Amino acid sequence: MKHSIAIAFVVLAACAVAHDKTGVAPPTRIPDVVEPEHGPQGTPVSAAAVPKAVRRAVVADAAQRFHVAESAVVIARAESVTWPDASLGCPEPGRMYAQALVPGFRLSAKTSQGELRYHADATGRVIACGH
Repeated sequence: MKHSIAIAFVVLAACAVAHDKTGVAPPTRIPDVVEPEHGPQGTPVSAAAVPKAVRRAVVADAAQRFHVAESAVVIARAESVTWPDASLGCPEPGRMYAQALVPGFRLSAKTSQGELRYHADATGRVIACGH
């Protein structure tokens, strides 16, 4: 009986050392910071699954913004998304948008100069979105 009390005391004392003054054990690992995507959840797709009109519009816009050749632009990420309205997840203040589910895409275009995020509908309307 004395041994079990002594063991329990040692275990409790060891636990007390691992806790800070608040009585909460410190984290064993600091979690990575993950920037949340704004807008609806997307499903990853290959760039080839994105309509050609959308890919061309994204590449042309990114090339113009970064002052590089279109061949220097890579579509680094593509997701299939259903936008909740015609703003495609990038509403402008003071504008009204049709309230309808709009199938489209969230894309990321990279160059040696940087990366831009785009939101698009399936017909080829593309918006460089600051999110």
